[in-house]
Amino acid sequence: MAAAKELDKRVERSRRLLVNTLLKLMAEKPYSKLSVANICEHSGVARPTFYLHFRSKDDLLRYYIEQMFLEFAEQIDPILTRSPNVDPEIAVLMFRQWQLHSDVAKLLVAEDVEAILLNEFKTYVGRTIERYIEAHKLNIASNSRIHYVIDYLAGASFAVIVRWIREDFNESPEELASLYSDLSRPGLLQVLLSGKL
Repeated sequence: MAAAKELDKRVERSRRLLVNTLLKLMAEKPYSKLSVANICEHSGVARPTFYLHFRSKDDLLRYYIEQMFLEFAEQIDPILTRSPNVDPEIAVLMFRQWQLHSDVAKLLVAEDVEAILLNEFKTYVGRTIERYIEAHKLNIASNSRIHYVIDYLAGASFAVIVRWIREDFNESPEELASLYSDLSRPGLLQVLLSGKL
């Protein structure tokens, strides 16, 4: 048991080192110019060790983004599951999280990274909507139609977040969350709660 815990700690240490190195290198040059060899050289992690954890630099970046989303999902779960009337506080938490990670957020909206972030964002929005549907026992008849809802919400949310990041967080998280909630909540809730999906 102790050996397994020590192995888990080493795995986590290696992953954290690789992520931190990737983010440091992304601050220095475009993501498209980075390679696994660069990441390994600067982190001191051997390439075979890298490939034990990740298939590629994109996989490493997706891992980091997923960790951010998991942190956010944990924060919002009690709010999301409390009532079918989605609390605007969820939007506040979403914008606060991006502001909290502002240095990294600016790296993630670079043109050569944006597509990876959008795909991960769709996955996160899908999980959030699935959790909401499960928690409130909503009847969804059409799996294909729910994917349109996910794409719509992910695309709109992503566009707002990217603009906010690129404009250097010129609105407070609370101000932007209020606008975002006014735009997204009424229609989204009506669709999800109507039983038309």
